[in-house]
Amino acid sequence: GDCRHAVVIRDMRLIHPEDVQNKAAYPLLIFQIRTGHRKCSICGIFRAKKITVDDKYAPENPSYFCDNCYFLLHYSEAGTLLYDDFTVYDYFCE
Repeated sequence: GDCRHAVVIRDMRLIHPEDVQNKAAYPLLIFQIRTGHRKCSICGIFRAKKITVDDKYAPENPSYFCDNCYFLLHYSEAGTLLYDDFTVYDYFCE
């Protein structure tokens, strides 16, 4: 793709005898940004696994659902879809 990634290099120096001598151990990762995970728009407890757009019974547009809340709102006890006039996507993280 056509994206950019910022790389910050700080405290560069020559290797010292007390440093790890294995080249495969470098570069050392000392910080990593946590990826954002949205919570379910319904229960607010579990991580979202589905996202719906233009969902007439969802509290917001788009809405984020854990698996349990998604199936409770969109499927009958027999496992049939209750309505289909919305778009659903698998949600991974931001």
